[in-house]
Amino acid sequence: MHIRALTSRGRVAAAASAALAAALLATGCGGDGNGTDLTAAPTEAPAGPTESEGFTVTADQRAPAQGTTGNVTVTESSVIIGDPDAPEKVHIYIDLNCPHCHMLHDEMAADTAAWAEGSDVAVEYTVVDYLCPRTTHLYSSRGANLLALVADVDPESWLAVQDALLAGQPASTTDQVTTEWLIETARDAGATLDDDDIAAQEQLAYTDWVQGATAEAAAAGVNFIPQVWIDGAQVTGESHEETAQLVREAVAAADL
Repeated sequence: MHIRALTSRGRVAAAASAALAAALLATGCGGDGNGTDLTAAPTEAPAGPTESEGFTVTADQRAPAQGTTGNVTVTESSVIIGDPDAPEKVHIYIDLNCPHCHMLHDEMAADTAAWAEGSDVAVEYTVVDYLCPRTTHLYSSRGANLLALVADVDPESWLAVQDALLAGQPASTTDQVTTEWLIETARDAGATLDDDDIAAQEQLAYTDWVQGATAEAAAAGVNFIPQVWIDGAQVTGESHEETAQLVREAVAAADL
C-alpha cells in the first residue's frame, strides 16, 4: 500500500534537535547496570537516514497495511503478536541495534511464544529508531524499515524476522551491513519477499512510518530501551532476568 499521509510525521521526526542526537551518540542504549539508560529523555525522535549518509530514501513512502493475519496484528505504529483482543497486553519497546533489547528478548522468548498461542495475553512491539545516529551502518533504521516491510507483505513471518535481526546485530558501530544480507536474513527466517520488496528496502520506503512510531514512543516518555509496559505501568528490574520475571508475575497476577 502506497501512502503519503505519514510524511508530516516523518518531518516531525526529522526535526529533532542536534542536542538530542548528540546525547544519543554519547549514551547509546547503555549506561547503567541494566544497560538501557539513554539519559536524555527525548520528546522527538532522532532523524532517520539521509541521502548524505549514502542511503536513498524514496519520496514514495509506504506504511504497512493495518489488520490481523494469523496471530499477527499490524497497527498504526506497532505489531501485536497474539490475540489483539486479549485482556492483558505486554507492550515492549526495542531498538534492533540495542544489545540489551536482544538480551531481554531472549529472556522472554519462551513466554512471548506461549502467550501468542493463547487468548489471554498479547505482546505488542514498538520498534524504535533511537540509535541510528551513532552508527555508520544505520542498522536501527534499516532493520526497522525491513520489519515494516515484512509487516506489510508477509506479517505472519514478522516475529521470526525480528528474532533474526536481533540475533544478527552488528558487532560494532562501523560494521558493514548490506541490503542483500538484510533480505537474505528475512528470507531465511521465512519471509516471502519479491523484487519489488527488495527495491522498497533499498529505498527505505517505510522510513516515515518508522520515524512516526519512534516519535510517538519518544513523546510518550520512552527514554530508555528496552522498555516494558503492562496495563499502563512500566515494569523494570535491576537486570533483564528480573525484568522478565516481574513481567511474568504481573501477567500471572492479572484477573484474566
